Amino acid sequence: MLKFGFTLADNDDLSFLLKPTDKLVGLLTGSPSDYHSDSGYYHESINIIIDKSCSGFNFFVLCFILFFYLTVKHFDKTLNKLLSIPASFLGAYLLTIFVNSSRIIASLVVHAQTKYIFQNQHTIVHEAIGVITNLSFLILAYALIDKFLTQKRHHAKLA
Repeated sequence: MLKFGFTLADNDDLSFLLKPTDKLVGLLTGSPSDYHSDSGYYHESINIIIDKSCSGFNFFVLCFILFFYLTVKHFDKTLNKLLSIPASFLGAYLLTIFVNSSRIIASLVVHAQTKYIFQNQHTIVHEAIGVITNLSFLILAYALIDKFLTQKRHHAKLA
């Protein structure tokens, strides 16, 4: 259902992800943006548009499911399992904003370094950076959260 809803969404619907990402990218690059609901956040000084395709919605959904699965797996009490829903949502949201911004900044850096090497391949390079960045952060988040929760559970059993 979420994936279907995403196909119907526009930039305004995804502003909860786009706006904070735009603010963080603007802060890191020193580039102000102009928002247009039909095209997204345009950064004239660095010539990029942050739009629906940059929202990271799929990453957000995967991240939420990952966080929720990990937390529910490690908790025994029903209350803790219920509290893991908003905690997973918040954690996934914050990580999505960070990863989206990191991916955009990485794309800018790689583009600047390879613009003459990959002259006609910018789309492929941009998508590859997105895949590598998102997958790396998902794996890293899984490993860190699982390790943290496993250690916490182990120490709780010892006490």
